[in-house]
Amino acid sequence: MRKKVIRFISVLLILIMSFSILTGCGKSNTKEITNIEDKGNKENNDISGSKGESPVEILKNKEEDKKEEKDKNTEETKGEQDKSQDKKTEETKKEENVVVIDGVTYKNYKGPVQGEKKYKEGTPAKKNSDEYKSSGDIESPYKVNLIVTTGFGHKKIFAKNVGMVKDEVGMEVLFRNLDIQTGYGGGFVNAINGIESKYTFFTGDERKKEDWFYWVNGILAPIGVAEYRPKPGDVIWWDYHDWSITMFIPAVIGSYPQPFKSGFQGKNPGTVILYTSSYANEAERLKKSLQKQGVTQIDIGKYDATLIENPKKYYIVLGVWDDLVTQSNITNSKGKEINLMKDINEKNKFVGVNSKFEGGKVHALNFKGETVSSYDQGGAIYAYAAGIGSTKPIWVVTGTDDEGFKMAYNVLLNEPQKIKDCFGAVVSKNGVEKVPYLK
Repeated sequence: MRKKVIRFISVLLILIMSFSILTGCGKSNTKEITNIEDKGNKENNDISGSKGESPVEILKNKEEDKKEEKDKNTEETKGEQDKSQDKKTEETKKEENVVVIDGVTYKNYKGPVQGEKKYKEGTPAKKNSDEYKSSGDIESPYKVNLIVTTGFGHKKIFAKNVGMVKDEVGMEVLFRNLDIQTGYGGGFVNAINGIESKYTFFTGDERKKEDWFYWVNGILAPIGVAEYRPKPGDVIWWDYHDWSITMFIPAVIGSYPQPFKSGFQGKNPGTVILYTSSYANEAERLKKSLQKQGVTQIDIGKYDATLIENPKKYYIVLGVWDDLVTQSNITNSKGKEINLMKDINEKNKFVGVNSKFEGGKVHALNFKGETVSSYDQGGAIYAYAAGIGSTKPIWVVTGTDDEGFKMAYNVLLNEPQKIKDCFGAVVSKNGVEKVPYLK
């Protein structure tokens, strides 16, 4: 009996303990669940209690607020980056002297030459040249070919394709690339790289007729370089020489295929190739060659001397010398009977032609008009103009006979580099001779 009582009490205690444990767990779980529900209810109460907006609208607004704040931060960051980049770009441009003018970007451009550079009379050009150094070339989409020689093209001292600013004057191109002295108020080039006029600042026995002259596309410029505005692609050629015999040389051949390609001051009247009866095919071949070199306006016709007395276009004349002379009798604009080819041949040095046909020979002349070499068979290529200031030169390609003509013609057609920087040329079995000679 006693054992039964003890067993009953033990079972009862176990049941009581189990019930206590279960009751405690239940309370804990219920409380935890209640807390979650309360939190959820609180959030729901907060959402539903905002100005009568629905929970969806409020959540949407909150998301938009977050997005706006994020966008704002992004814009601020981007703005700071842009400012930093702009600053770096500006600093880079400043370091490289990058300038934008009328939408065109130029690099290393330091602006136009300000003021006039004056030089005292008698001051050695080299001293001034050391003081006034060139500022340096610029990077530009516009280029001109700048050539500087002495002695009628016999010695080259500068040759480079250089940058230019659109519509600037030629003096600016010179100042950037060469050491320049000016005179007569700043518009006259008195010296280049220390080689100075022997006329401007000299007197007495020291004064000589030696100066700088310039041609644009093979045409003597009728205006000063401080007024001339180069065009992209122009060939600007300066030469220092004696002008005691020939004051002005209106045209030179050393810039070929100029002036036929670009004209002068942006104007191109067109080119006409005139030929004597035997050379129609040669005229056609020369036309095709010029077209390949970028010349666009070319006509061909039989030689007529009246067309070249006062030309309206550029002319290239092809033919044997005697045939040209035979067909050159005209009545000029003054009513005088002349032979146009003979007239130019006799004047030669005075009109800048430094070859001469006489006695069945072709003669190469020096700048004084004296014969240096002569050939029984040979040819010549030269250019002249109808008068001082004329910008429409006449080119003549001729020879002592058919063989002599073809010597000159083949140089122009197939080896034009051989007449580069030539004022004129005499061609023989010995090759191409630059004329005039200096001796």
